[in-house]
Amino acid sequence: MASRSYSIHTVILFALSMATAVLVGWVVYNGWDFYTTAYGDRPHHEDFRDLRPAGYVGHGLGILGTLMVLLLLLYTARKRLKFMRRWGDVRIWLKYHIFLGVAGPILITLHTSFKFNGLVSVSYWSMVAVALSGVVGRYLYQQIPRNMLGEALGAEAMESRNEEVLVELAANHGLSEKALDNLEKLAVGNLEKRAAPVALVMLPAANMFLARKLQSYLVGNDIKPDPRALNLCREWVLQSRRLLLFHQIRDLFHYWHVFHKPFAVIMILVMVVHVGVALALGYTWQFGESQ
Repeated sequence: MASRSYSIHTVILFALSMATAVLVGWVVYNGWDFYTTAYGDRPHHEDFRDLRPAGYVGHGLGILGTLMVLLLLLYTARKRLKFMRRWGDVRIWLKYHIFLGVAGPILITLHTSFKFNGLVSVSYWSMVAVALSGVVGRYLYQQIPRNMLGEALGAEAMESRNEEVLVELAANHGLSEKALDNLEKLAVGNLEKRAAPVALVMLPAANMFLARKLQSYLVGNDIKPDPRALNLCREWVLQSRRLLLFHQIRDLFHYWHVFHKPFAVIMILVMVVHVGVALALGYTWQFGESQ
């Protein structure tokens, strides 16, 4: 049931991503001439009343992008509020959070028509900082093993699971002491010689070619390369690499939160002021009409 739900949400997110891509492509294609026109000449452009921030296209994009950014707060609420902690798989919530964190800023950028000035520019560049730091945060998040509920595992739980994997490999797949030494070298041999920040940068490239290296490892150590053995070795290697960098990843994730949250707060506060001032000045959106 859980895997089915995960698959359904994956399809929904794919559909939303495609719809957003089509919308962005349509706006950029039709507005390219306007967006590449000098700021001083834009008021004379035929698309000015539609694509300017107050135009029906520009304003609509701003409303949609703002709603997406505000919906990002639901993920924070899901993690922080006790009564929401059982509301679905946190990994699914994170996928929607990432989608909104990418799509929202893109739509808001089109809303600005690439003109950034005044107080609202503080919100915009804070949003950019939040989005870019979100990429780093996502990477660090992926390096922290979690249980089925999305809760982070401690070092002891990770080590215990690694022991279980080794027992199964030895009992069912003929893992010898020599093969274990070779597997350990494959897992952390290059990384443990590096400083932690360098090892973290190297990690994606090391993991990228892991499947191919494990195939060669199984053959070279007289272990039958069946799918179960391959999956167990892969799990053990990834877990061992995370254990090697466990404390550094946790510390960096903490510092990431310290950096990420203030920009998110500034972004939301200035955005609320911007929307409030726009409404007070009578900028309400009506489809098909420019103000």
